[in-house]
Amino acid sequence: MAELPRHAHRIFKRKNGKKTIYTYYTRHRNTPEALPSIRLPEPLSAEFSVSYAICEALEHRNGCLFLYGVQLPDVRDEAFWPEARKAYQAKERRDHENAKDFTALTEAFHAHEAFTGLAASTRRGYERSRDMVVAAWAFDLPSELTTPDAQAAIDALAETPATANQFRAYLSRLLSWGIPRGYSAINPVEHTEKIPGGEPWRPWPDWAFDILLEHAPFNCLMPAMSALFTGQRQSDVLPMQRPRKADTVIPVVAQKTGKQVWIPVHSEYRWWIDVAERMATEAASSRRKDGEALVVSTVLHLGIKGGQYTTDGFRTEWQRLMDTEPFKRFREERIVFHGLRKNAVINLLEVGCTESQVSAIVNMSPEMVRHYGMEVSTRRLAVDGMKLLEARWKEVRPAVLEQEQNANWKPAKRIGNRWERPTRKDKG
Repeated sequence: MAELPRHAHRIFKRKNGKKTIYTYYTRHRNTPEALPSIRLPEPLSAEFSVSYAICEALEHRNGCLFLYGVQLPDVRDEAFWPEARKAYQAKERRDHENAKDFTALTEAFHAHEAFTGLAASTRRGYERSRDMVVAAWAFDLPSELTTPDAQAAIDALAETPATANQFRAYLSRLLSWGIPRGYSAINPVEHTEKIPGGEPWRPWPDWAFDILLEHAPFNCLMPAMSALFTGQRQSDVLPMQRPRKADTVIPVVAQKTGKQVWIPVHSEYRWWIDVAERMATEAASSRRKDGEALVVSTVLHLGIKGGQYTTDGFRTEWQRLMDTEPFKRFREERIVFHGLRKNAVINLLEVGCTESQVSAIVNMSPEMVRHYGMEVSTRRLAVDGMKLLEARWKEVRPAVLEQEQNANWKPAKRIGNRWERPTRKDKG
């Protein structure tokens, strides 16, 4: 049996012939100065060390228990431990802020508007990465983290590239935020490498649009068309307001950055907008006939019940669609909604837009546009190179290709186990 720390002891009780062991903390036990006995978690549990540390830090004054100046409820009150842990965690936060360790950095960052102002989906991903950062370096100093240390942590997640690259993005953002606040002088993550294959999306091929147009209901189809023509994220597409016929632009507020952009309305996109308006009008008319409440709003994308989509509501509808048999290929080849954003970037680059122009339309940094458009750049270079070769082919054409026999060339014939070239007579 493991030895208990000072002031901790066990009590054995029998009930219905069964022996039960309880662990208590009693300071100055069996003396006039004894403090009230406090029930502790089991010694091998994760909560024991913190609970014991709380008991050790308790002060007894005028018949009451205090923790770091905070008066606690009676030890028999069920509020005792919650209040004690709250006071203990507050003291830890103060200590960590002074120490400038990773725990203090993550707590300060997550309490700041730099984190709270992010989109809910981004915050959820960052919360998971925060847990990994604290598990790896809880009480280490960010100022002592090196690029090889950060790369080793990223590489350790290589089996799940998307998780590894999100961890890298979070760690980089966390350290950058901490630099002007005295946690570190540099961001060592800037020189680390991503894990290949981390992007779970790719641009939609033609067959994906064929399937969507044939099998998707309009309430799922319209947001996809908006993503294709505007290049916006799903969370930014859904709340878009339906523009009036005279409007030439559609405003979008990016939840991730809080920035507002005005996107020119493409002529073919205008056709889809008109269809959405017509369907909204028909839905309102149908509801009026049936005596139902008119919940059809002025937003561009409406759910089945005629109201504005929530992000979670649309995701549920989209996932339900993706789980159907016609979309089996989507699941097999990992075609996801976010891939439409990449389609939008590629389309703009293909027609010759600059990175700055694309950035202004899709609300994306020029660096990310460049990253999304690497395939386009490579393809464009290849096309331009072949055009040059076509234009100046006469200058480099090998002379042998001009010989008469090559004009009447015929393939060799197989005779038994050997190949024979045709004779001049055969070439005839």
